[in-house]
Amino acid sequence: MGVVDGSTPVDLCDAASAGDAGSRRIEGGGTSEASWQNWPALPAVRCLSLNEWLPHGVRLVVVAPHPDDEVLACGGLLAAHAARGGVGLVVAVTDGEASHAGDAAWPPNLLARQRRAESAQGLEALGLRREGMVRFGVPDGRVRLHAPQLVSGLHLALQRTDVVVSTWRLDGHPDHDATGVAVAGVCARIGCRFMEAPVWMWHWARPGDPRVPWHRLMAFELDAAALAAKTAALALHGSQLAARGGAETEPVLGPEILARAARRTEFFFV
Repeated sequence: MGVVDGSTPVDLCDAASAGDAGSRRIEGGGTSEASWQNWPALPAVRCLSLNEWLPHGVRLVVVAPHPDDEVLACGGLLAAHAARGGVGLVVAVTDGEASHAGDAAWPPNLLARQRRAESAQGLEALGLRREGMVRFGVPDGRVRLHAPQLVSGLHLALQRTDVVVSTWRLDGHPDHDATGVAVAGVCARIGCRFMEAPVWMWHWARPGDPRVPWHRLMAFELDAAALAAKTAALALHGSQLAARGGAETEPVLGPEILARAARRTEFFFV
């Protein structure tokens, strides 16, 4: 297969097969990484080379609902593209200020500032320049309510020749879903190539889950340098790796999420 072309909207049957949001709840530890690694179908997913994903000269744009989503979704692809001199842009939809609700040590304004700094440092670890990010400042947890703002910003930021990555429209987190829907619509209108990264899907789904369009899944294999850059970038998101106060005590990025992030392969729906 040649260059991935995601400009055509996804079949509506994908939405029907996924069920409602309640069936995709992000609770508990989720499906273990061992379960995914023991599923024979996962290593059989077709791998595309870097040139097939990103022909030389194209810009890779990653639209991240929250700081750290760019790393979890496609940190390895970003790093590999940057290492060969490719141009990258990360669109930060929110500043992630709601991840520690009820934690007196992290009021929203302070947390937003911290997460902006973590994201900027993480991008440098991936090989991107600081100017390779734009921020939209949409309220965390309310992306769907601010979809017109997001769509307007995307129309200004995207170019027809871009290859665009965002979170899957049925990922299970409301901000991930709403961001994916907005990006898909804008890409279809502009004509950008578009692919969707499952992030929380690995948490609530199970191997062979009928709610997931596995037939659309393709892979990118990370070399040692790209994996090391992704690991280093994620380690800079300290606010998400430490235990929280308030009602939540576990880190946002728990052991299973980190195990998934350590894979040598990244996956995208195309």
